[in-house]
Amino acid sequence: MKILVFSDSHNHPDLMDKAMRLNVGHGLDAVFFLGDGYSDFVRIMAKYPGPKYYGVLGNCDSYRLLEGGTYEKLVELGGHRFLLVHGHQCGVKTGIGGAVKHAAEKGADVLLFGHTHEAFDGPLDAPDGTSVRAINPGSVGAWYGASFALLDLLPDGTVVCSFGGD
Repeated sequence: MKILVFSDSHNHPDLMDKAMRLNVGHGLDAVFFLGDGYSDFVRIMAKYPGPKYYGVLGNCDSYRLLEGGTYEKLVELGGHRFLLVHGHQCGVKTGIGGAVKHAAEKGADVLLFGHTHEAFDGPLDAPDGTSVRAINPGSVGAWYGASFALLDLLPDGTVVCSFGGD
């Protein structure tokens, strides 16, 4: 199972569009969007039907709360529980410990977050003793070092994360 993960497009969807063109029709199963540029995500969904789409709002998307948007979503795919958050409500710019704790409390084994604009992938211990895989795709926006994540969920349960970008 292949999943593209985007965050922080901030009205610069060019790399998101390019990644979709390269992956739709080549086994792409799902697309996750982690906020700040939700309008870009809506346009991508309309342009590339086929994969399943899951998105959350970021701090710059608050106006969409009135349209039924949410800041977090728990998604079960490929034997994994993914917690999608932008991260601003968990204070990820000052550390991701609070977000990891929140993911463990929700029963997620993979935390996907944005907001910092810095790509990251690693297992982290939660206060309850469980381990949570934390992944930030970086910022897919075009102003500097744009990036996204591609997750491959292998049959043995392994999550392989690679980063693409400029």
